[in-house]
Formats: sequence, structure tokens, C-alpha cells
Amino acid sequence: MKRYQITLNDRTFDVRLLSDPRQEQVQVEIDGQTLTVRVRVVPPAGPLTAPPSDSAPPAPRPAEAVLPAAGTLTAPLPGTVKSVAVRPGQAVARGDELLVIEAMKMDNLIRAPQEGIIADLYVAPGQRIAHGEPLLSYRR
Repeated sequence: MKRYQITLNDRTFDVRLLSDPRQEQVQVEIDGQTLTVRVRVVPPAGPLTAPPSDSAPPAPRPAEAVLPAAGTLTAPLPGTVKSVAVRPGQAVARGDELLVIEAMKMDNLIRAPQEGIIADLYVAPGQRIAHGEPLLSYRR
């Protein structure tokens, strides 16, 4: 599963997810100690929509991206990053294409839920990602 580093009160912890983060209770390993934690789903801001397309091939289906606190956009579903359309320092408007996640042979277009400037990218094309994994961060 995925590994993370979490800093809390100036102390950094190595965290590894050991079970599906979509479950109510999730097993995690924090600095080598296995714990079971409760997970509460925060309702998303709403689905993102793709603009109408005049092109012949169907547009990737929009996926719902979640923007939690601190401007970090997380993966709405597990899959493989197919493409990244932005770079750090780039300004984006609400609805701009950010990246495409391929899941179950479907392309899922992830669009900006708000305007801002891309601060950091956490994924690259070809990378496998889990549900809820950070994709990018941005500032207003």
C-alpha cells in the first residue's frame, strides 16, 4: 500500500496504509506500530463537469475530485495517472483540465474545482494511485 510522511507538532511520522482507506476502519502502520483507525468520509463539493466537445472521440468522463483543507487535491478513485496537463507555477481556472486517471479501461478527467496556482505535483504519468491519495496542491 501507499506510504506517507505526516508532520504533526514539528514531529514527522512514517505512515503506511495497510487496508482499503474507503472502509470505516483502516489499519495503518505508524513508525512501525500497527493501529486500527476510524475513517469518516467528508462529503465532496460536488461532481466536476466536462465542457461540451465538438470532437468525434468521446471526452474522458469527469470524475469527482475532492479538495480538502490546505489546497490538496486527492484522487477520487484508484487507477493509473494517464496524463498531467499542468505544471507547478501554472495558473488554473475552475474547470480547467488537471490530469487524467485511467481506471477500469476508462479515462477519468480531473478538473480544477476552483481557481488557483499549482504549487506542487505529487503524481506523474504511469504512476498507480490509490483512492484519496494526494494528486497536487495549489494556492489561491
